[in-house]
Amino acid sequence: MFKINSKLVFHKLIEEIGGSFITKTINKYNGDYRSQHFDTRSHINSMIYLNIKGCRSLREAEGEISANKKLKKLINVPSVSQFSRKNAARDYRIFEDIFYHLVDKAKRRFGDVRIFKDIPPIKIIDSTVILVALNLAPHLKIDDERAAIKISTLFNGEFPEKINIVKGQVNDRKCIDGLFENKNAIHVFDRGYYDYRWYDKLTEQGIQFVTRGIKNAIIMEERMLRSNLSENIYDTEVILGSTPGGNLTFKNYREIMTFDDEGEPVTFVTNIFDLPAEDIIKIYKHRWEIELFFKWIKQNLRIKKFIGYNENAVRIQIFSALISYMLIYLCCNITKAKYSMLLLTRFVRSNLLEFYDEDICEYFRTG
Repeated sequence: MFKINSKLVFHKLIEEIGGSFITKTINKYNGDYRSQHFDTRSHINSMIYLNIKGCRSLREAEGEISANKKLKKLINVPSVSQFSRKNAARDYRIFEDIFYHLVDKAKRRFGDVRIFKDIPPIKIIDSTVILVALNLAPHLKIDDERAAIKISTLFNGEFPEKINIVKGQVNDRKCIDGLFENKNAIHVFDRGYYDYRWYDKLTEQGIQFVTRGIKNAIIMEERMLRSNLSENIYDTEVILGSTPGGNLTFKNYREIMTFDDEGEPVTFVTNIFDLPAEDIIKIYKHRWEIELFFKWIKQNLRIKKFIGYNENAVRIQIFSALISYMLIYLCCNITKAKYSMLLLTRFVRSNLLEFYDEDICEYFRTG
Protein backbone atom coordinates (compact mmCIF):
# COMPACT_ATOMS: atom_id res chain seq x y z
CA MET A 1 0.00 0.00 0.00
CA PHE A 2 1.26 3.49 -0.88
CA LYS A 3 2.25 5.47 2.20
CA ILE A 4 2.34 9.26 2.26
CA ASN A 5 5.69 10.07 3.90
CA SER A 6 5.23 6.90 6.01
CA LYS A 7 3.43 8.90 8.70
CA LEU A 8 0.77 7.66 11.06
CA VAL A 9 -2.63 9.30 11.27
CA PHE A 10 -1.60 10.33 14.80
CA HIS A 11 1.60 11.91 13.48
CA LYS A 12 -0.37 13.76 10.80
CA LEU A 13 -2.69 15.17 13.44
CA ILE A 14 0.00 16.50 15.76
CA GLU A 15 1.87 18.05 12.82
CA GLU A 16 -0.87 20.69 12.77
CA ILE A 17 0.55 22.19 15.96
CA GLY A 18 3.90 22.97 14.33
CA GLY A 19 7.30 22.09 15.75
CA SER A 20 8.60 25.67 15.87
CA PHE A 21 5.54 26.86 17.79
CA ILE A 22 5.97 24.06 20.33
CA THR A 23 9.66 24.96 20.77
CA LYS A 24 8.81 28.63 21.29
CA THR A 25 6.08 27.78 23.81
CA ILE A 26 8.30 25.37 25.75
CA ASN A 27 10.99 28.05 26.01
CA LYS A 28 8.42 30.70 26.98
CA TYR A 29 7.32 28.71 30.04
CA ASN A 30 10.62 26.88 30.69
CA GLY A 31 8.71 23.64 30.21
CA ASP A 32 11.72 21.32 30.05
CA TYR A 33 13.42 22.62 33.20
CA ARG A 34 14.79 19.60 35.08
CA SER A 35 13.15 17.18 32.64
CA GLN A 36 15.55 14.34 31.89
CA HIS A 37 13.24 11.87 30.17
CA PHE A 38 9.57 12.85 29.93
CA ASP A 39 10.01 16.13 28.04
CA THR A 40 7.26 18.58 27.13
CA ARG A 41 6.80 17.31 23.57
CA SER A 42 6.31 13.79 24.88
CA HIS A 43 3.89 15.11 27.49
CA ILE A 44 1.83 16.97 24.86
CA ASN A 45 1.77 13.98 22.50
CA SER A 46 0.87 11.61 25.35
CA MET A 47 -2.08 13.73 26.45
CA ILE A 48 -3.38 14.05 22.88
CA TYR A 49 -3.04 10.29 22.39
CA LEU A 50 -4.74 9.57 25.73
CA ASN A 51 -7.70 11.80 24.81
CA ILE A 52 -8.28 10.71 21.23
CA LYS A 53 -7.67 7.03 21.90
CA GLY A 54 -9.93 7.11 24.94
CA CYS A 55 -7.49 5.67 27.48
CA ARG A 56 -9.17 5.30 30.84
CA SER A 57 -6.12 5.94 33.00
CA LEU A 58 -2.47 6.96 33.01
CA ARG A 59 -1.48 3.32 33.40
CA GLU A 60 -3.43 2.34 30.28
CA ALA A 61 -1.83 5.16 28.28
CA GLU A 62 1.66 4.26 29.53
CA GLY A 63 1.09 0.61 28.65
CA GLU A 64 -0.13 1.34 25.11
CA ILE A 65 2.75 3.71 24.37
CA SER A 66 5.32 1.28 25.77
CA ALA A 67 3.94 -1.60 23.70
CA ASN A 68 3.92 0.23 20.36
CA LYS A 69 7.19 0.92 18.56
CA LYS A 70 5.49 3.46 16.27
CA LEU A 71 4.42 5.55 19.25
CA LYS A 72 7.78 5.21 20.96
CA LYS A 73 9.34 7.13 18.07
CA LEU A 74 7.12 10.10 18.91
CA ILE A 75 6.94 9.85 22.70
CA ASN A 76 9.53 9.19 25.38
CA VAL A 77 7.59 6.63 27.38
CA PRO A 78 6.75 7.94 30.85
CA SER A 79 6.22 5.92 33.97
CA VAL A 80 2.84 6.40 35.62
CA SER A 81 4.49 8.37 38.43
CA GLN A 82 6.30 10.64 35.94
CA PHE A 83 3.06 11.20 34.07
CA SER A 84 1.23 12.12 37.26
CA ARG A 85 4.01 14.42 38.52
CA LYS A 86 4.26 16.31 35.24
CA ASN A 87 0.50 16.79 35.06
CA ALA A 88 0.69 18.37 38.49
CA ALA A 89 3.84 20.45 37.91
CA ARG A 90 4.31 21.38 34.23
CA ASP A 91 2.81 24.79 33.43
CA TYR A 92 -0.72 24.31 32.05
CA ARG A 93 -0.29 27.51 30.00
CA ILE A 94 1.79 25.51 27.50
CA PHE A 95 -1.34 23.52 26.65
CA GLU A 96 -3.53 26.63 26.78
CA ASP A 97 -1.29 28.44 24.27
CA ILE A 98 -1.35 25.43 21.92
CA PHE A 99 -5.16 25.38 22.01
CA TYR A 100 -5.40 29.08 21.09
CA HIS A 101 -2.73 28.61 18.41
CA LEU A 102 -4.96 25.98 16.77
CA VAL A 103 -8.03 28.22 17.13
CA ASP A 104 -6.16 31.05 15.37
CA LYS A 105 -5.03 28.63 12.66
CA ALA A 106 -8.63 27.52 12.05
CA LYS A 107 -9.79 31.14 11.83
CA ARG A 108 -7.05 32.05 9.34
CA ARG A 109 -7.59 28.94 7.25
CA PHE A 110 -11.38 28.88 7.08
CA GLY A 111 -12.41 32.46 7.90
CA ASP A 112 -15.44 33.48 9.96
CA VAL A 113 -17.87 30.65 10.63
CA ARG A 114 -21.30 31.72 9.39
CA ILE A 115 -24.32 29.63 10.25
CA PHE A 116 -26.51 31.84 8.01
CA LYS A 117 -25.21 33.62 4.92
CA ASP A 118 -27.24 36.80 5.38
CA ILE A 119 -26.81 37.13 9.17
CA PRO A 120 -23.64 38.20 11.05
CA PRO A 121 -21.53 35.46 12.69
CA ILE A 122 -23.17 33.90 15.73
CA LYS A 123 -21.24 33.40 18.98
CA ILE A 124 -22.89 31.09 21.51
CA ILE A 125 -21.97 31.49 25.18
CA ASP A 126 -22.64 28.86 27.82
CA SER A 127 -20.93 26.86 30.54
CA THR A 128 -20.81 23.24 31.62
CA VAL A 129 -19.90 21.79 35.00
CA ILE A 130 -17.78 18.66 35.31
CA LEU A 131 -17.84 16.79 38.61
CA VAL A 132 -14.64 15.63 40.31
CA ALA A 133 -14.33 13.24 43.26
CA LEU A 134 -14.38 15.39 46.41
CA ASN A 135 -11.74 13.35 48.25
CA LEU A 136 -9.33 13.77 45.32
CA ALA A 137 -9.95 17.48 44.66
CA PRO A 138 -11.09 19.16 47.90
CA HIS A 139 -10.00 22.60 46.59
CA LEU A 140 -12.78 22.33 43.97
CA LYS A 141 -15.49 21.63 46.58
CA ILE A 142 -19.02 22.86 45.75
CA ASP A 143 -20.93 21.14 48.57
CA ASP A 144 -20.45 18.48 51.25
CA GLU A 145 -20.41 15.63 48.73
CA ARG A 146 -19.11 17.01 45.43
CA ALA A 147 -16.30 18.95 43.80
CA ALA A 148 -16.54 20.46 40.34
CA ILE A 149 -14.95 22.67 37.73
CA LYS A 150 -16.83 24.95 35.32
CA ILE A 151 -15.90 25.54 31.68
CA SER A 152 -17.36 28.73 30.18
CA THR A 153 -17.18 28.72 26.40
CA LEU A 154 -17.55 31.02 23.40
CA PHE A 155 -18.59 28.69 20.56
CA ASN A 156 -18.96 29.78 16.93
CA GLY A 157 -21.14 26.87 15.82
CA GLU A 158 -18.20 24.66 14.83
CA PHE A 159 -15.40 25.07 17.39
CA PRO A 160 -14.71 26.90 20.67
CA GLU A 161 -12.98 30.26 20.25
CA LYS A 162 -12.52 31.15 23.91
CA ILE A 163 -12.53 29.17 27.16
CA ASN A 164 -12.64 30.29 30.79
CA ILE A 165 -12.01 27.64 33.47
CA VAL A 166 -13.19 28.39 37.01
CA LYS A 167 -14.27 26.54 40.14
CA GLY A 168 -17.68 24.93 39.86
CA GLN A 169 -19.53 27.22 42.27
CA VAL A 170 -18.66 30.46 40.43
CA ASN A 171 -21.75 32.19 39.02
CA ASP A 172 -22.01 32.15 35.21
CA ARG A 173 -22.01 35.94 35.04
CA LYS A 174 -18.65 36.08 36.83
CA CYS A 175 -16.73 33.91 34.36
CA ILE A 176 -17.39 35.66 31.04
CA ASP A 177 -14.18 37.69 30.68
CA GLY A 178 -13.28 38.02 27.01
CA LEU A 179 -16.46 36.32 25.78
CA PHE A 180 -18.34 39.50 24.79
CA GLU A 181 -15.97 41.58 22.67
CA ASN A 182 -16.93 41.14 19.00
CA LYS A 183 -19.12 44.02 17.79
CA ASN A 184 -19.57 42.36 14.40
CA ALA A 185 -21.17 39.20 15.82
CA ILE A 186 -24.45 38.25 17.49
CA HIS A 187 -24.00 36.76 20.97
CA VAL A 188 -26.50 34.10 22.04
CA PHE A 189 -26.95 32.97 25.65
CA ASP A 190 -29.66 31.46 27.82
CA ARG A 191 -31.59 33.11 30.64
CA GLY A 192 -29.09 31.91 33.22
CA TYR A 193 -27.12 35.07 32.40
CA TYR A 194 -30.15 37.30 33.06
CA ASP A 195 -29.16 40.76 34.34
CA TYR A 196 -30.95 43.82 32.97
CA ARG A 197 -28.22 46.29 33.91
CA TRP A 198 -25.69 44.07 32.19
CA TYR A 199 -27.88 44.11 29.08
CA ASP A 200 -27.60 47.91 29.14
CA LYS A 201 -23.84 47.69 29.47
CA LEU A 202 -23.59 45.34 26.48
CA THR A 203 -25.82 47.64 24.43
CA GLU A 204 -23.72 50.71 25.32
CA GLN A 205 -20.61 48.80 24.18
CA GLY A 206 -22.21 47.97 20.83
CA ILE A 207 -22.48 44.24 21.58
CA GLN A 208 -25.47 42.58 19.89
CA PHE A 209 -27.23 39.74 21.72
CA VAL A 210 -30.21 37.39 21.70
CA THR A 211 -31.39 35.63 24.87
CA ARG A 212 -34.46 33.97 26.34
CA GLY A 213 -36.87 36.04 28.38
CA ILE A 214 -37.45 34.98 31.97
CA LYS A 215 -40.82 33.81 33.26
CA ASN A 216 -43.04 36.43 34.90
CA ALA A 217 -40.74 39.22 33.73
CA ILE A 218 -41.92 42.75 34.40
CA ILE A 219 -41.80 44.91 31.28
CA MET A 220 -43.06 48.31 30.18
CA GLU A 221 -44.44 48.10 26.66
CA GLU A 222 -43.44 51.05 24.49
CA ARG A 223 -44.99 50.07 21.15
CA MET A 224 -46.00 47.06 19.13
CA LEU A 225 -43.56 46.56 16.26
CA ARG A 226 -45.42 43.78 14.56
CA SER A 227 -47.87 40.97 15.17
CA ASN A 228 -48.30 37.96 12.94
CA LEU A 229 -51.38 36.11 14.12
CA SER A 230 -51.03 33.34 11.54
CA GLU A 231 -47.49 32.57 12.78
CA ASN A 232 -48.26 33.37 16.44
CA ILE A 233 -45.41 35.88 16.62
CA TYR A 234 -45.66 39.13 18.61
CA ASP A 235 -42.85 41.67 18.31
CA THR A 236 -42.76 44.51 20.85
CA GLU A 237 -40.39 47.32 21.81
CA VAL A 238 -40.06 47.30 25.60
CA ILE A 239 -38.26 48.62 28.63
CA LEU A 240 -37.24 45.78 30.92
CA GLY A 241 -37.69 45.84 34.69
CA SER A 242 -39.92 47.69 37.11
CA THR A 243 -38.68 50.91 38.72
CA PRO A 244 -35.77 53.29 38.02
CA GLY A 245 -34.43 52.58 41.50
CA GLY A 246 -34.57 48.85 40.87
CA ASN A 247 -33.59 46.97 37.74
CA LEU A 248 -35.28 49.12 35.10
CA THR A 249 -33.27 49.31 31.88
CA PHE A 250 -32.25 52.66 30.41
CA LYS A 251 -32.21 51.19 26.91
CA ASN A 252 -35.11 49.88 24.86
CA TYR A 253 -35.21 46.23 23.77
CA ARG A 254 -37.29 43.92 21.63
CA GLU A 255 -39.38 41.21 23.21
CA ILE A 256 -40.46 38.60 20.68
CA MET A 257 -43.10 36.14 21.82
CA THR A 258 -44.15 32.93 20.12
CA PHE A 259 -45.62 29.64 21.37
CA ASP A 260 -44.28 26.11 21.75
CA ASP A 261 -46.03 22.90 20.67
CA GLU A 262 -48.02 22.83 23.93
CA GLY A 263 -49.23 26.39 23.42
CA GLU A 264 -46.99 27.82 26.14
CA PRO A 265 -45.49 31.27 25.46
CA VAL A 266 -41.78 31.47 24.66
CA THR A 267 -40.12 34.90 24.74
CA PHE A 268 -36.83 36.19 23.38
CA VAL A 269 -35.08 39.44 24.28
CA THR A 270 -32.67 41.22 21.96
CA ASN A 271 -31.12 44.63 21.30
CA ILE A 272 -31.17 43.98 17.52
CA PHE A 273 -33.88 45.95 15.71
CA ASP A 274 -32.89 45.46 12.07
CA LEU A 275 -33.59 41.73 11.69
CA PRO A 276 -37.03 40.12 11.29
CA ALA A 277 -38.49 38.42 14.35
CA GLU A 278 -38.31 35.08 12.52
CA ASP A 279 -34.53 35.49 12.18
CA ILE A 280 -34.14 36.29 15.89
CA ILE A 281 -36.01 33.08 16.78
CA LYS A 282 -33.94 31.14 14.25
CA ILE A 283 -30.70 32.53 15.72
CA TYR A 284 -31.58 31.50 19.27
CA LYS A 285 -32.53 27.99 18.20
CA HIS A 286 -28.89 27.42 17.22
CA ARG A 287 -27.87 27.71 20.88
CA TRP A 288 -28.28 23.93 21.10
CA GLU A 289 -25.05 23.53 19.08
CA ILE A 290 -22.96 24.37 22.13
CA GLU A 291 -24.81 21.64 24.04
CA LEU A 292 -23.75 19.18 21.34
CA PHE A 293 -20.15 20.39 21.74
CA PHE A 294 -20.25 19.85 25.51
CA LYS A 295 -21.77 16.41 24.99
CA TRP A 296 -19.11 15.55 22.42
CA ILE A 297 -16.32 16.66 24.75
CA LYS A 298 -17.65 14.63 27.67
CA GLN A 299 -18.46 11.49 25.68
CA ASN A 300 -15.53 11.27 23.28
CA LEU A 301 -12.56 12.66 25.14
CA ARG A 302 -11.22 11.46 28.46
CA ILE A 303 -12.33 14.49 30.41
CA LYS A 304 -14.96 13.00 32.69
CA LYS A 305 -12.42 10.85 34.52
CA PHE A 306 -9.61 13.12 35.63
CA ILE A 307 -6.08 11.78 35.69
CA GLY A 308 -4.69 14.41 38.01
CA TYR A 309 -6.36 16.33 40.78
CA ASN A 310 -4.54 19.52 41.55
CA GLU A 311 -5.85 22.49 39.57
CA ASN A 312 -2.88 22.53 37.20
CA ALA A 313 -3.46 18.87 36.27
CA VAL A 314 -7.18 19.44 35.70
CA ARG A 315 -6.44 22.41 33.44
CA ILE A 316 -3.88 20.38 31.46
CA GLN A 317 -6.46 17.66 30.90
CA ILE A 318 -9.16 20.11 29.81
CA PHE A 319 -6.87 21.93 27.38
CA SER A 320 -5.57 18.59 26.08
CA ALA A 321 -9.16 17.60 25.29
CA LEU A 322 -9.73 20.92 23.53
CA ILE A 323 -6.48 20.55 21.58
CA SER A 324 -7.63 17.10 20.46
CA TYR A 325 -10.98 18.53 19.36
CA MET A 326 -9.26 21.23 17.30
CA LEU A 327 -6.85 18.74 15.67
CA ILE A 328 -9.75 16.55 14.57
CA TYR A 329 -11.69 19.63 13.41
CA LEU A 330 -8.74 20.83 11.31
CA CYS A 331 -8.31 17.34 9.87
CA CYS A 332 -12.02 17.19 9.03
CA ASN A 333 -12.01 20.51 7.18
CA ILE A 334 -8.67 20.10 5.38
CA THR A 335 -9.81 16.82 3.85
CA LYS A 336 -13.35 18.14 3.24
CA ALA A 337 -14.68 15.16 5.15
CA LYS A 338 -18.42 14.52 4.94
CA TYR A 339 -18.82 13.25 8.46
CA SER A 340 -19.89 14.85 11.71
CA MET A 341 -17.31 15.37 14.44
CA LEU A 342 -18.78 12.39 16.28
CA LEU A 343 -18.27 9.95 13.39
CA LEU A 344 -14.93 11.46 12.42
CA THR A 345 -13.67 11.03 15.99
CA ARG A 346 -14.59 7.35 15.93
CA PHE A 347 -12.83 6.93 12.60
CA VAL A 348 -9.67 8.73 13.77
CA ARG A 349 -9.66 6.72 17.01
CA SER A 350 -9.91 3.43 15.11
CA ASN A 351 -7.14 4.38 12.68
CA LEU A 352 -4.87 6.44 14.92
CA LEU A 353 -1.88 4.11 14.50
CA GLU A 354 -2.45 3.32 10.84
CA PHE A 355 -0.36 4.91 8.11
CA TYR A 356 -1.78 8.08 6.58
CA ASP A 357 -2.17 6.52 3.14
CA GLU A 358 -4.25 6.97 0.01
CA ASP A 359 -7.08 4.83 1.39
CA ILE A 360 -7.34 6.99 4.50
CA CYS A 361 -7.38 10.18 2.40
CA GLU A 362 -10.03 8.77 0.08
CA TYR A 363 -12.19 7.78 3.04
CA PHE A 364 -11.97 11.31 4.44
CA ARG A 365 -12.89 12.81 1.08
CA THR A 366 -15.71 10.53 -0.02
CA GLY A 367 -16.86 8.53 2.99
